[in-house]
Amino acid sequence: MRMGILFFLISCLLLLTNHHHLFCPVEATQNLEYPYSFMTADAEKAAARKYDYIIAGGGTAGCPLAATLSQNYSVLVLERGGSPYGNPVTADNKDFFKVFGNASDYPYELEGFVTEDGVQTTRGRVLGGGTSVNAGFYSRASLQYIRSAVRDGLLEAGVLPYHGYTLDNLAGTKISATIFDKKGSRHTAADLLHYANPDNIVVLLNATASRILFDSSTGKLKASGVDFISSTDGKSYQVSANKSSDLSEVILSAGPIGSPQLLLLSGIGPSDELEKLNITVHLDLKSVGKGVQDPPRSTVVIESPKPLEFGNIQVVGIIDKSNIYIEPTSYFREINATHKQYLGAIFSKVAYPLSRGELWLRSKDPLDTPYVRYNYFSNPLDLQECMVGVKTLSHISMTSSIQEYAFNVSGNTKMLRFSGSALPENPSDNDALAKFCKDTLASIWHYHGGCQVDLVIDQRYCVKGIDNLRIVDNSIYKDSPGTNPQATTMMLGRYTGLRILQEHMQN
Repeated sequence: MRMGILFFLISCLLLLTNHHHLFCPVEATQNLEYPYSFMTADAEKAAARKYDYIIAGGGTAGCPLAATLSQNYSVLVLERGGSPYGNPVTADNKDFFKVFGNASDYPYELEGFVTEDGVQTTRGRVLGGGTSVNAGFYSRASLQYIRSAVRDGLLEAGVLPYHGYTLDNLAGTKISATIFDKKGSRHTAADLLHYANPDNIVVLLNATASRILFDSSTGKLKASGVDFISSTDGKSYQVSANKSSDLSEVILSAGPIGSPQLLLLSGIGPSDELEKLNITVHLDLKSVGKGVQDPPRSTVVIESPKPLEFGNIQVVGIIDKSNIYIEPTSYFREINATHKQYLGAIFSKVAYPLSRGELWLRSKDPLDTPYVRYNYFSNPLDLQECMVGVKTLSHISMTSSIQEYAFNVSGNTKMLRFSGSALPENPSDNDALAKFCKDTLASIWHYHGGCQVDLVIDQRYCVKGIDNLRIVDNSIYKDSPGTNPQATTMMLGRYTGLRILQEHMQN
């Protein structure tokens, strides 16, 4: 298993480090929105061909997967969103909070939804997936560009040792990395399409996969194509895998909401749920949509009396002997034309919750986000972990590094000014800690599961009981890996692509 993980990491590095930069700039063309010659919104033209690989989802895993497979085989990527290029909203790190805080204002980048637990969250709707809209925790940055009072606060609060800059997942305080460059420009998973063979790939935008097509002529169910809806012209289309090749596949890479949803819409899942919606059952696979998780987040937001630079999320404190990660950032709100409110937010994440939930269809319409319930804190141990995190936030807020941002109240008296819920005055008050966890419960956007390994898919990521159908995205995770899952998910796409190429060579 460890050798497999080692190959996983090395293979991704081979893709990424053969050039001067971790992510190579996109091609220089006159069309800023469509910088690659193989990007298109022409659904009719794209559907007229057959492909060795049809990938439903051009997100964090789908882009490196497609780039890898295109080296030897024809590939179609169906991406329900548009292009992240030529769009300052997705390109600039300073717009992250504006976009995430107002998802309804940015329908071409994000889709907001509310879980059945009542928690508001979002999912990416753009080429590159979450990497085109998220906080960017991943790639390398120079230490001289890092400033963070919270780093010193973590150390003062006893979150030790200090590891400096490292990508390793170590207990203590560290500075990690970001996919934003020194100018604050974002580099997404879509940039990895630079490495694709342009003669072998089509990336179709504004195309929502609606159903997997099957062929049972051999006596066993085999994925043979995909139905999809184009939001460009509002029409439905059908695209087929290359029947002349036994190796052709449909690969789901639509994320932890889209991939289980597409299985269910295609008649793969719990038969009783499918029959309620009059969906023909092709395979009674009970675990589809089950075991989903979203690590709960608690947040304290502190107003600053002095200007703050925008801070990417790069500092992290990992509390030893617990499942708590502490991550800070800083940003501002424009109150009016002449006044900005400067804020620092510190997140506490329960990294490996025990509570699990489920996803099920809202309707047969592929454009309807499914119901999903994560059952936050249904396991009491998760609430206990959260309380450890909030207690750490309280200790950090009392350190001299954070008290520098207190407001003068009267005379020599200073107090922190909270935006939203204030931290408990007594960090030993368990009732107050638990209340803060529940009052500030939010998603940290690391939700996963619904198509887990050994339950829905096998060790090769192939769907059990169906030929020529795989799933490659974070819906296969039982737990969210590391501080932030995007690096692992990008590598998952690259690794699986190489693994498939290797399988073909052996055959």
